[in-house]
Amino acid sequence: MAIVRAARLAGLVAATTALAGCGQGQQQSAVPLPAVTVAKPVQRTVVDQDEYVGRFAAVDSVEIRSRLSGYLAQIHFTDGQMVKKGDLLFTIDRRPFEIVLEQMKANLAQARANLAFTEADLQRGQQLLGNKTITEQAYD
Repeated sequence: MAIVRAARLAGLVAATTALAGCGQGQQQSAVPLPAVTVAKPVQRTVVDQDEYVGRFAAVDSVEIRSRLSGYLAQIHFTDGQMVKKGDLLFTIDRRPFEIVLEQMKANLAQARANLAFTEADLQRGQQLLGNKTITEQAYD
C-alpha cells in the first residue's frame, strides 16, 4: 500500500508541476489584445422591396368598330378615361361624305332633267299620234 501511495504522490507532484509550467508559458507568449470600436445598432423599419418585369392588361376591354369608313378628324377622349353611354368618342372627317352628297344631288338634278325631257317628249308624241303624224309603232 505504501507503494501505491508513493506512486500517487509522485503522479500528483508531476501533474502540478506540468500545470504550473503550462500557465507560465502562455503568459510569456501572449500578444496584447487589439483595440476595437463598438457601435450601437440603428433601429428602423426595413421594407422588403422586389422588382419584377411584367406587363399589365386591362380586366375589361371594349372593341369599337365604325359602321362607316373614313379618317378620324378628332378623338374626344384620352386613354384610360372613363366613358359613359352616349359620350362622343370620335369625329370622322366629313369631307369625303360631303363630296358624295354633292355627287348624289347632281345625279338627282340630272335625273329630274331627264324626267322633264322624257315627259315633254311623251306629250309631243301624244300630240303627233293624235294628228296622225306618227305611227303607233314610232310612238311606242
